[in-house]
Amino acid sequence: MPDAPEAIVPRFAAALSVRTESASAAKEAVERALSRLGGQTPDLALVFITGPHVLHASTMASLIRHVSGAAHVVTCSAKGVIGGEIEVEDAPGVSLMLAAAPGVRISPFLVGELPKVPDKPGPDWHRDVLAEAMQIEPDHAGTLMFCDPYSVPLVRTLPAMSLATRSMPILGGFASSASTPGQNAVGLNDDIRNSGGIGISLSGDLQLEGVVSQGCKAIGPTMVVTKARDNIIQQLGGKRAVDMLREVVSELPVGQRVALTKGMLLGKVINEYRERFGQGDFLIRGVHSIDATTGAIIANDFFRVGQTVQIHIRDAQTAHGDLSMLLDAQKLRPRPEAGLVFSCVSRGKRFFGEPHHDASAISQAFSPTQAGVQQAKSGKHIDVANRPLPIAGFFADGEYGPVGEQSYLHTMTTSLGLFRSPRLAD
Repeated sequence: MPDAPEAIVPRFAAALSVRTESASAAKEAVERALSRLGGQTPDLALVFITGPHVLHASTMASLIRHVSGAAHVVTCSAKGVIGGEIEVEDAPGVSLMLAAAPGVRISPFLVGELPKVPDKPGPDWHRDVLAEAMQIEPDHAGTLMFCDPYSVPLVRTLPAMSLATRSMPILGGFASSASTPGQNAVGLNDDIRNSGGIGISLSGDLQLEGVVSQGCKAIGPTMVVTKARDNIIQQLGGKRAVDMLREVVSELPVGQRVALTKGMLLGKVINEYRERFGQGDFLIRGVHSIDATTGAIIANDFFRVGQTVQIHIRDAQTAHGDLSMLLDAQKLRPRPEAGLVFSCVSRGKRFFGEPHHDASAISQAFSPTQAGVQQAKSGKHIDVANRPLPIAGFFADGEYGPVGEQSYLHTMTTSLGLFRSPRLAD
């Protein structure tokens, strides 16, 4: 009986640079990452840069492509970047992930050139229209996507894309380095733009799993939407939406009312067929404004009549506990080859009261020996099998990630993408 074919295991390497000069930062990051790739030529480079590097994004992408030989270089700018167990916030930073994946097909596409999803898709519109544009193949593993939030609305597009992928995850996030339109950087290879978005469909010998950790706590009772139009909630429980909210808030403990002064969030139930709703059962959405005349709530997502909603507040303790629980579950599975981390811009050191919270927790969860930083300082040899998990990512202005079989746009979450070889995954 012939021997089983040897598993093709993708190889990943990550590096972080905090140099202030853009070309030097790109050079340092790519050289460090290449030294960890075992002499292989990468097929894909993911480059995440902070605001101070945006003007030089094209030069940096060209340098990384030239030095690494990567066939595809994807760039996205952010307010902060993540590399290993380090989070760089409000400072120059470059986080780079290289992937050498000979058994994986990498298919880039421009999000802005995807077929438009109709407001009310009719019988002539089918998910295969999007699947073809996204280059979804029968052995599709998942999609990475990075978009400018000012020019790429995803309220209708992302749900349709999720259907097109046939339950495979969509992971990534909105660029976050700019506070006004036209200042972010998103691009493929040397073509860096201030608008639009880039998608990467991955097919073949790879498993991509998404893990979404919430950062909010539900308070007060659940409510049912009884009148709504698109993103305008007019009634809750048969009353004007604002009146119902006032009733609920008036019954809350003082501490929770104080927390609401930092911003009210509204969670909408993902699966209405559950008997009870708990952590992870809601999609968190921001409340944009309240119409004082009509008493309606204007939210940043669509709501429908009959949907269950509940007030949420940002809560660091809940965020810590949820991430820890999800990571504990992942420890029971084979160690991944690499991880991509997309954390909300509202997380980070100001939210947790300490730096590097999410990155450190994720890195340590998958490190079989003491964390890489301490190991390097001790001068000990690092066994390749026990090397720190390659991790790269950024702080996003909205995170994409799966809950169940569908991918959603999130806020206040950490969306984690884990790469495994399918033959070693279970």
